[in-house]
Amino acid sequence: MSGSTFRILKQCIHCGNMFEAQKVTTAYCSHKCNSAHYKLKKRLERKEEAEKGLDKTRSFKPKITALNRAMINDKEFLTVKEIAVLFQCSPKAVYSFIRSGVLAATNLGKRKTLIKRSNIDKLFS
Repeated sequence: MSGSTFRILKQCIHCGNMFEAQKVTTAYCSHKCNSAHYKLKKRLERKEEAEKGLDKTRSFKPKITALNRAMINDKEFLTVKEIAVLFQCSPKAVYSFIRSGVLAATNLGKRKTLIKRSNIDKLFS
């Protein structure tokens, strides 16, 4: 089998069995172990990507600066993003408040939702 006169004994990365390798770079005892280990690596990569995606959605924190807060306090009508900054929550949560009827809002077109400042003040009184 091997073109060289010496034997190369190695341990398979996947199953752990000892085998006689034909090349120094061989890492698996068979094609079956190679395929199984490849599938395992790909499955773990997909799992890590999915977990990274979950971490991004859970860690939403809007940036609140003094300038943002001063601008928000002066306005009579606020957008969903501004209310998210004010409530320190995600815009999704604000839309959820609107859908449930807790917060009254007006839709101006497809992409513009405005909430009156007095409606927010009524929430907390």
